[in-house]
Amino acid sequence: METLAFGLTYAIPAIGAALAIGLIGSAALNALGRNPEKVSDIRSLMITAIVFADALAIIAIIVAIISIFMV
Repeated sequence: METLAFGLTYAIPAIGAALAIGLIGSAALNALGRNPEKVSDIRSLMITAIVFADALAIIAIIVAIISIFMV
């Protein structure tokens, strides 16, 4: 049961972060298609958004590890 809890505690936020990163990349490519001269601004905003989305997965793995040791 503890292994299932660890897997779900990490897998669900990791899937959410992966979907968010995919949507961010799709939106960035759409913005680049509409406004190609703003490539550096769009790229920096995309990287910032990906970092925030990836922080979700990092926090999830920390919570999953803590939950293993608390049981």
